Amino acid sequence: MQVAPELYLIPPTKHSPNSHFPVIVYRGALLDRTPTGALEAVETSEWVHGGHWKIGGEKVAAIPHYHGTTHEAFTVLRGSGTYLLGRSPLDPETDWNGNPVGVKFVARAGDVFVFPAGVTHYVTETEDEYEIVGFYPLNDRNSRENPYDMEFALDSVEETEKKRELCRQVPVPVHDPIYGTEGIARIWREE
Repeated sequence: MQVAPELYLIPPTKHSPNSHFPVIVYRGALLDRTPTGALEAVETSEWVHGGHWKIGGEKVAAIPHYHGTTHEAFTVLRGSGTYLLGRSPLDPETDWNGNPVGVKFVARAGDVFVFPAGVTHYVTETEDEYEIVGFYPLNDRNSRENPYDMEFALDSVEETEKKRELCRQVPVPVHDPIYGTEGIARIWREE
């Protein structure tokens, strides 16, 4: 049975490209919460395994970053991780109205989520031995050997705008990481 997605639109900032595509979250969609189960659920000829991380309470990926050449999907095997999405270290914590810049998102065991190219993200805290497996869709800008790049959202406003345009050009994957031709391809093409 397909899980209805949660969608989080992350607006651009002066120093974070972010995306006009929403972050997609499928709550509890990963039924077999083992590394093998994650690989079997996601890895296709298009989405390749990018890493397996086990985090025992400390911060992981605590450096804000985004990927400019690819989108990124994660499966959560155990625990939970709180992410801050969409804010560069150069951006203020609040906007001129006093509203927070960025979106907080909590990933939990069994969740599958996708960050579009350009969405700045980092984990601010974890609980219960947070464990994730990451995947990246192959396209003409990356390869199986180098499936992702790292950008740290520290560029000038002008350079960020150039990178925002490059992020917009990253192709939409043909297949959703977990639901094939349903999901990401349909959701992002409708945006």
